[in-house]
Amino acid sequence: MKKNLNKIYKKFIDNNLNEYKYVYLTSNLSGFIKKYKIKNPDKLCNTIINNLLKKGLTVLLPAYSYTTKDKFYVEETKSNLSYLTKWSLKKKKFFRTNHPIFSFCVIGKNWKDFKNLSKSAFGKNSVWEILLKEKTSLLHIGRPFAWGNTMIHFVEFKEKAKYRFNKVFKTRVYKNKKYLGKNYSAFVQKNKFKGRIIETNTHKIGNLISSQKFYKNQGNNKNLTNFTHLDFKKTFEFMSKRFKQNNNIFINYR
Repeated sequence: MKKNLNKIYKKFIDNNLNEYKYVYLTSNLSGFIKKYKIKNPDKLCNTIINNLLKKGLTVLLPAYSYTTKDKFYVEETKSNLSYLTKWSLKKKKFFRTNHPIFSFCVIGKNWKDFKNLSKSAFGKNSVWEILLKEKTSLLHIGRPFAWGNTMIHFVEFKEKAKYRFNKVFKTRVYKNKKYLGKNYSAFVQKNKFKGRIIETNTHKIGNLISSQKFYKNQGNNKNLTNFTHLDFKKTFEFMSKRFKQNNNIFINYR
């Protein structure tokens, strides 16, 4: 990471993440690579993670593969998410959770907290329930919050959104060549609701959150060089309240 960029990043996390145990990190490094002319993105990935580990934080990266059928191999199945996620999947020091649709790469001193999870993506003893109970930072690097965060679907699950339902998948999960089982579940969107096609809209809630005191942002969202931190619990409570006021806050009808 370029010295100036590293200084900005380190100062941001020093100012905002001191009281936290976990960091849920979502990223898009393309803006930084372009602006700072970074030739080796792997070094950038390493610096991003190491700065968080030095603060004693446990970091979770979404490694979703959306494997809804056939087989999911914890060590081998790829994710089409960020460069940082793809980088982490190549590193043995990361632990990957077992959910075939919503898996996470975890690193840090408290990684074992996520070792024995339930088969529910959002229910009891899921990653999301654990993050809600402890001091957790939602950290977006190079990815504006208005682009979306899976937090939306966690809120929909907790609030029992009528346009979604709990679905059990028959995907067979394997780890270290050992069969772990199937019947992992996720709260998925219905094809139609009230006779109309619906789609997720992240911008409505994203724009509302950007004006809140717990929204800490530095950098340029437009050119994707932002560092954004939000307190997990405060964000959850705000989104839940908005959903209760307007059940369509997270969706559009087509």
